[in-house]
Order: sequence, then C-alpha cells, then structure tokens
Amino acid sequence: MGSLTGFLQERFAASCPSGWTCQHEVDVLDEPWQRTLGYSARADVLLTRDDGQRRLWIEFEVSRADPVANHAKFATSHLFQPQAPTDTFIAMVSSHVTRGRRNLAANTIRLMRRVGMRAFQTMLLPTISPNEIKRLNHLPIAELLHASIDTEAELSRAMHIANAVSSGKDYELHYAGDLFDVFSNVQQWNTELATDRGKDLWGKRTIKYFVFEPATNQFAPSKFCAYINAISQDALALVLDHHLMTLSLYTSLDESEPKFDGNLAQTHLQRQLSMRLTTLDESPRISQAFTTWQAMNAAHIRIHPSGPQFLVAPSWFA
Repeated sequence: MGSLTGFLQERFAASCPSGWTCQHEVDVLDEPWQRTLGYSARADVLLTRDDGQRRLWIEFEVSRADPVANHAKFATSHLFQPQAPTDTFIAMVSSHVTRGRRNLAANTIRLMRRVGMRAFQTMLLPTISPNEIKRLNHLPIAELLHASIDTEAELSRAMHIANAVSSGKDYELHYAGDLFDVFSNVQQWNTELATDRGKDLWGKRTIKYFVFEPATNQFAPSKFCAYINAISQDALALVLDHHLMTLSLYTSLDESEPKFDGNLAQTHLQRQLSMRLTTLDESPRISQAFTTWQAMNAAHIRIHPSGPQFLVAPSWFA
C-alpha cells in the first residue's frame, strides 16, 4: 500500500461528518468465512451513520495494476455473507489507473448491482495527473500533509455519489460517478434516438451543453449524461438498461423532478468529475465531429442561441 491510501484514511477520519463514525482496514467477512475462503475483503474506510441506518465501504484504487480485484473480493464475499440493504460499496479510482482497467472496474460495479449489492464507482483526486499521483504515492504521510490535497472534497464526492438524487417505483436516480457512466449515457442517447420510439419520446429540444465522447465522436445532452439509474434489485427485471439514463426515464423526470436539472448536471460533471468546458473555436476536432453529428440530428436538436458548449474528459484521460 502506497502512502496516499494511509494519508486518505487519516484525513477521512479527521473530516468525518457529524453523525457518522469512521474506521479503516475493516473486514467485510467474519473470521469463520475468512478461514473457509482463505481471503477477505477489507475496506480502506468504513463510514457508519450513528443510527446504524447506513454504512459506506470505501476503497481507494490509487495505482493498483488490477483494481478490479477489490471489487471481486467484495462481490464474492456478498455471495457468502450478504451485505445489508443499508450497505454501500464505493470504489474511488485515481487517474493513475489506465482507462481500460478503470472501465473494467466500472463494469464490475454493474455486476455487483446484478447480484443485489449497492455499489458505485467514482473518481479519486481527478484534478491530479497520473505522474503526480505516482509521485505523491511515494511521499511520506508527513509530507503529504503539506501537499494541498483537498481530502474533504474527496469525502464529499464519495457521499455525493452514494446518495440518491430521487427515487420512484422503477428508478433510483444518482449522479454519474465515473466517466464510463457518462460516456455510456452518450452511446445510450444516440442508440435510443435512432429508434422510432426514441424519436417520439425526445421530440425536438434546445440544448446548450453537450458531452463529447472521443472514442466514437458522438455527442449527447449533458443533462442526459450526468445521471444514472441505480435501480434496486426488486425492479431489476423491469428495466433492461438499469444502470443508465434512458429516454423514457428522462422524459418522465423532465420538468417534474426539480433535482433533475441541467445546471446541476453541468456543475456535477465539472466539479465532481473534473470535465472541462470548451467551445467549437477552441477545438477543431470537436468542431468537425459536431458538424457531422449535428447534421444527422438536426430534426431533434436545436442549438441554444448563445451557441453550443462541450464538456470533455480531463486532459489525463486517454
């Protein structure tokens, strides 16, 4: 374990919110199961609400070559000693973890939900580059205390992602915790809009803020991309794409749920996921891709009179 994990454990404990207690290196399985299986999931941080109604099991993936290993330990532990409905697993993944590995971990979160766990993945220190994460991880904890690392923002992000924005019979709305969630929603919007039902649901809407997905050169409205549906296991069979935003959910919430809001969405993507705002003039590549994409979707998208703006991944994301 590098120095950053120990440092974050100490600082999370020091910043523990009122009404919560904070522990670290907490076993998920009891001793008999640990002896039987020969391994144990152990949380870097466990936040427990004083009334016992919630527990947040937090894992820091700073530079692990195989970050999905901790996800797998928690998921398989759940098979033998199921976590309570009040338990939530949160993986926080730094920029030092490569895109393929962080995406594999994000997909494992979806598998964890499939077996009945409450699980989320979000970013860890998203404003810090991979090389700087590596450097910080080798510093003594005493030096990290003087490195101007905003650990309160990291704790806030974990709780922000774990808390539902709103919920109903067939949905539990959360902010997207990871860029993989955001870009999956881009593809979801484009896939659904290619269908007759999708066209009918969406109609034609005025959009100012778009998310750009560089792997496919696709765009989608940022409000659609900033939320996920972490639906409960009871309703899992009712919604195929239970982990994504959908046009049917979007249109049912639009104008009826005050917390489902375009300004809140844009703020979340920038503040919590460190996405950058840019314009057509600042990015020739985006300008070219948007011209092609807009021509294909002119019947369904009006551009805001002030012109389009684009949310893109942090510069370290590749």
